[in-house]
Amino acid sequence: MLAVGLLIPILIGINAHRTTERMVSQNRLLIHTHLVLQKTQQIQAHLTNLDNDLRGYLLSQNNPFFKADYDRNVRQMAGFLKNIAALTVDNPAQQQRLRTISQLFEQKLAHGNILFTKRSPQEGLARLDSVRTFMGFSDQLFHQLKTIEAVENELLTVRATASEQSATYATRSSIAGAVAALAIILWAIFRLLKTLNNATRLNRQLAQNEQQLKRFLEAVPVSIVVVNKDGDLYYANQAAATMFEAITKLNTYADILKQITIYQFPNGNPYPTEKRPAFRAMKGETSQVDDIEVRIGDKAIQILSSSSPVYDAEGMLQYVVSSSIDISDRVQSQLRLQEAKELAEQAARIKENFLANMSHEIRTPLNAVIGFSNLLEVTPLNEEQAEFVKLVQTAGKNLLTIVNDILDISKIEAGMIQMESIPFSIRSLVASLQTMLQPTAADKNLKLVFDVDPTLPPLVLGDPTRLTQILLNLLSNAIKFTKEGSITAQITRQEETEQSVRVQFKVTDTGIGIEADALPHIFERFRQASNFTTRYYGGTGLGLNIVKSLTQIQGGWITVTSKPGKGSEFTLEIPYQIAPESVRKGIDPDLTKTNAVKKSLTILAVEDNLMNQKLVLQVIKRLGYKAELAENGQQALDMLQKESFDLILMDIQMPVMDGYQTTRHIRTTLQSNIPIIAMTAHALASEREQCLQAGMNDFLPKPFQMEDLQRMIQHYGFPNGEQAPVVETSRPVHSIDSTSFSVEPLLNSVGNDAELAMELLEIYLDKTPDEIKQLQQALSDGDVKAIGRTLHTQKAPAMMMGLEEATELNLKIEALVKADKDITAVAPLLEQYITVVEAGLPAIHTALQNGTNQD
Repeated sequence: MLAVGLLIPILIGINAHRTTERMVSQNRLLIHTHLVLQKTQQIQAHLTNLDNDLRGYLLSQNNPFFKADYDRNVRQMAGFLKNIAALTVDNPAQQQRLRTISQLFEQKLAHGNILFTKRSPQEGLARLDSVRTFMGFSDQLFHQLKTIEAVENELLTVRATASEQSATYATRSSIAGAVAALAIILWAIFRLLKTLNNATRLNRQLAQNEQQLKRFLEAVPVSIVVVNKDGDLYYANQAAATMFEAITKLNTYADILKQITIYQFPNGNPYPTEKRPAFRAMKGETSQVDDIEVRIGDKAIQILSSSSPVYDAEGMLQYVVSSSIDISDRVQSQLRLQEAKELAEQAARIKENFLANMSHEIRTPLNAVIGFSNLLEVTPLNEEQAEFVKLVQTAGKNLLTIVNDILDISKIEAGMIQMESIPFSIRSLVASLQTMLQPTAADKNLKLVFDVDPTLPPLVLGDPTRLTQILLNLLSNAIKFTKEGSITAQITRQEETEQSVRVQFKVTDTGIGIEADALPHIFERFRQASNFTTRYYGGTGLGLNIVKSLTQIQGGWITVTSKPGKGSEFTLEIPYQIAPESVRKGIDPDLTKTNAVKKSLTILAVEDNLMNQKLVLQVIKRLGYKAELAENGQQALDMLQKESFDLILMDIQMPVMDGYQTTRHIRTTLQSNIPIIAMTAHALASEREQCLQAGMNDFLPKPFQMEDLQRMIQHYGFPNGEQAPVVETSRPVHSIDSTSFSVEPLLNSVGNDAELAMELLEIYLDKTPDEIKQLQQALSDGDVKAIGRTLHTQKAPAMMMGLEEATELNLKIEALVKADKDITAVAPLLEQYITVVEAGLPAIHTALQNGTNQD
């Protein structure tokens, strides 16, 4: 009842506070609406003044008074528009109307300026038409302003009603609060009288309870010592006498401290008096510590000590109760555990650093080996050389797979694997796998069969990358260990509710099979079916362990059955959330291949950099698709409202409207699910995450390879398993080089198209000197933001052309700009960057001349 009695006043106070806040809020909204209406009416008045000023100016044969008044009204009207925009920032519909009003206002001013121009070439009817046009803008503006005024009047009515309701509620709640408060006061008086009557009876029982409590304390196996407020020993139980030996023979707390020395554990320093629990309890503080070491003679024990003050009915300190527990054994165990933990953590750090360093050290030369072998492949080779190059490529890719497997295992161990939850089509994913693996199976004369349940949901929420990794691992193993016969992948729906579905994936092969005694260990790390398997087929034995771990992380399970010489069957199930209707809207997963085989895509490329524009348009056309260009996000939105596109390639950093804003507008305002692929030179995981959060489907770092773009278009442009056009990306290449600059990286980016490479070099040489001047000017002005914008424009071309030193300096400066460093930190690197870029221009010019001459 006491809690109820306390709760009611609190509730009354809270209710009064909330009621007051509600009334204040409603009144604030009323004032806010009146302000908007006032500004709207002022704009209408000034708009009328503008028309009158123009008429007066024309009728008075160019009287300057009307022109001056016209200009004053223009300025005031512009200010009122800004005020309304600030007041209605929380109302998107009103904001849209204000943007329309601003556009009409600017157009009206443009026509007005023509009419105010002295000796205007427009005479007679032409000038009359201009006046009518000028007045026509006023009609449109009045219409928009009346619409805003009508909306605000509706809001005013609603808010006035809400304010009246708040006032009524406040009155009623105040009356109810007063009644409740009176009831509480009466109840408190009743309780007080009852308490006084019980006090006498409780005092009589106190002495009996004290004796009984002492008997209880004697039975407790924990040391308990009670000291009174003067520091005299009041009570110590048998456990205290045993732990501290002669404590019961001492009279005061000071005598106890003389007999027993207290130290800090583990440093062995004397324990500060003011930090001891008993001393702190004397000050009215309850505390507990576990770092006390008590030494009695040659005996030392570690104890857990806690002390609490005990007060009388008047709140005066009477006693201090201290309890102590011998934790010597536990402390020693903790020390041993801590040592073991530190050793384990050190070993884990060493392992993590080793794997990270080895990954970098192996990947760097390995990427070079694979890259140069790819370059060798498109040069004139005899049959033996071609075979050697193919072997180098195969070995490099196998080694890269091993490195990736080891890194995946390390991430799984460290709990760093993060699963995405994005919408994707299982049928499309399986179709991509079929396209990817069919050539490999055909090379071994194997039949590759995919049986996909037609009742699967069109889209589910999950991690398509990890599912691809799982299935690709299982299917690749099946192809590798099967000499003849077939591999079948069966995907079926097992359990489905309104919001989720369990999907079963079954991969069956007619390969060599697995021995019965090896089956229980087949998912363990570095385990394979037999030593023969390792020698003959290779591999690390990590793949299946990764498959099992990734499956379990997603809430699924995997099993295997096998017979030696007959084949194996891997079965796994993974639960997925079914994508909501808003995500599935506009996607028809049942398009027939008959209608889709010859599908021609129209791709919208949104890019502001001239060099990147030229590159992406040429690459899209070479891949066999139609391409349209938008130079910024706003232009892209305008084009989307007029034309239909199948896919968008979206740059991130652009003027007018960047890629994030454009994507959010497409997803929310246009309500479009068109696939959007980000193109950016920021190859960071955080950038990719930000792109996905904005509503983009995927992420393509610049400079991109033609094959990477083709894979993206295949995945998102043909979501139902249709085949994209097959494009030959290699073509004869002229030997274009100079002593200090190589065009090979640029040729790789443009699919070995020498003509396009020369065109891009020409654009680079044309734009770079102006951009260098912009950087020098920004450096002189100390404008770090301008430096960042120009460097971002130059980053992708530098990376595309393989200008490693310039790229490295660019990235370093960009990091400083993002960290809000001042010009003194940026200037040294920027000066070095400008020197490097300018020094490289002659070599690039020479390469351009050589390439042009060879053409």
